[in-house]
Amino acid sequence: MRTKSHALACSVVVLAMALNLQGQEVSSLAKRRETLDLASQLLASRASPTASLPDSLVNPFSPKVRAVAKTVDAPKSNGSDREILEKIAPAIMPTGMMMFGGKPMLLLREKRLRIGDQVRLPFEGVDYVVIVTDIQPTSFRLSLNREEITRPIKPGKTP
Repeated sequence: MRTKSHALACSVVVLAMALNLQGQEVSSLAKRRETLDLASQLLASRASPTASLPDSLVNPFSPKVRAVAKTVDAPKSNGSDREILEKIAPAIMPTGMMMFGGKPMLLLREKRLRIGDQVRLPFEGVDYVVIVTDIQPTSFRLSLNREEITRPIKPGKTP
């Protein structure tokens, strides 16, 4: 009984599709020609937009270029990162250290710094960004690029 009802349902669907297909019109020759012309325009090869670029232009995603860009865009200074860090680190004068939620915080008057926080320090007309990399009860560590320096929390004491 089920197979007869399934067969009947399938035949009704096939008959409906066949009747639907008979009513479609074939597009005219002019309409087909217009569609083919549009397709050929879309598929036609075009001049590469990179052909008009100068030869001196380099790929910005190349690792070689990234290394060059760092040296070109680096601020002009009178010393290495270590020397600059030694000169600008005394500008951070913490008033103390505290633990909050089990994590150390460096207190700078109204500001609280955590490990990983960035501090922008101006020096000789250039803004340098140093990162707090470690906080201990008596000292803290700052990083500029790949150089690090340890400073005491209280002035006059060595870490």
